[in-house]
Amino acid sequence: MVLGVALAVLASCSKKDDLSTPLVGLGGDTWAKGPLDEWLNTNYTTPYNIEVKYKWDRSELGEIEKDVVPVKEDKVIPVMDAIKKVWIEPYVAVKGEAFFKKYAQKQFFLVGSPSYNSNGTMTLGTAEGGRKIVLMVLNQFDIKNKPEVRRMLHTIHHEFGHILNQNIAVTSDYQRITPGDYTATWFNFDDSEAQALGFITSYSRSNKDDDFVEMLASMLVDGQARMSDVVNNQFMMEVTSTGTFIKRDGKGVYEQNTDARSKLNRKQAIVVSYLKDAYGIELAQLQTKTQEAIEGLYPTPELNTILGFDKTLNSIIVNPQLVSGLSPKFLTAYNAANAGLLTRGRYLDNISLTHYDDKTILLSLNFMDPLAALGPGGYAHYFLPATTVNGVTTLGSPIPANANATALQPSIPALLAYFTNQKFNIRWVDDIIPQSKNLYGGFVKTTDATSYLFGKLQTF
Repeated sequence: MVLGVALAVLASCSKKDDLSTPLVGLGGDTWAKGPLDEWLNTNYTTPYNIEVKYKWDRSELGEIEKDVVPVKEDKVIPVMDAIKKVWIEPYVAVKGEAFFKKYAQKQFFLVGSPSYNSNGTMTLGTAEGGRKIVLMVLNQFDIKNKPEVRRMLHTIHHEFGHILNQNIAVTSDYQRITPGDYTATWFNFDDSEAQALGFITSYSRSNKDDDFVEMLASMLVDGQARMSDVVNNQFMMEVTSTGTFIKRDGKGVYEQNTDARSKLNRKQAIVVSYLKDAYGIELAQLQTKTQEAIEGLYPTPELNTILGFDKTLNSIIVNPQLVSGLSPKFLTAYNAANAGLLTRGRYLDNISLTHYDDKTILLSLNFMDPLAALGPGGYAHYFLPATTVNGVTTLGSPIPANANATALQPSIPALLAYFTNQKFNIRWVDDIIPQSKNLYGGFVKTTDATSYLFGKLQTF
């Protein structure tokens, strides 16, 4: 079959064909340098002695049998500009140019597509002995596609983590935290399953080195608020005929997966110590600089522009067992409501605040039966009249919206009073929980900045 294809190609040539034209990608290719090359020289080659190869050269890649495609030239500057801002500049700001020039690889090779593997996974990048980083899947890079940008930035921090680890190895204590759960079939598990075992991502389970650099990359690119959120959401789960639920005791307290939490926290602690002891880098500083750079790439819109009736998001769910840092004043009202419901044979699992229409916020209390360790419960809904002027939302008196709300109202006076005739700024709470923008939305009282609640954003 291959021979037939070759003969067909030869037969198609004529004596008029110019066979002297060099084949691109076989070496010795030259081209007139243009604005793109000048930009790369100014931003990478001259200041950091890093070559960025974007012209096709198959010899830069191993596994010759795999099909990959070149990067589109119009993607090169956007990709490399993002990398410079979110990888180079944070390290330089925290540790200086001398450190970066010493440890940064000397070459990037850019590839447009992923490299697909026989097990169904795809390679997003490689680091080769501290000399070269290959970045793939760049043809779909779009600065407006935040998940895709974060994936690419995660890849570069992952690969540079390999270079740091190749120069100074992390303590073997790291690999002893989860020694029996590394697996060649990591791709058969999702991130939540891996996290329940003490790994930050499913790919972390592939081997000890990738476990370490995945943790480092996640801490930098995802930020500390998201790392804490992963840890705080490790609970013991049980699968029933009606679904998968968090195990609870007779008072509605979630059963924590203390083993997973401990392993994740121990791994984070080793990463922090490693950077400090091996390279004199304070991870918290590097994390802050990285998060500031990511925010600078695509600034997060104000919450009130994307949260509301008929907007991208319309609801905030608040569960004190899933987040830490809620204000004591709100928790006092919440816990009083829970105590009141317990006298009625129920407990409060969470509340949500949903923009029901442009003049109403729906306060929903999700309650459950203390005798039922698993399974869904019921809801009490209250309409809160809402008017917003100059970014300040004023809530009116609650109006029961279903029979449960009417029946339970006498048991929850403190919680209802927390919202009644109160003014709130509905906003991000990254000044309260650093690096939590785009993760938690909050209601902060305008007359008392120490009284607030926040939670995950969703759409009903």
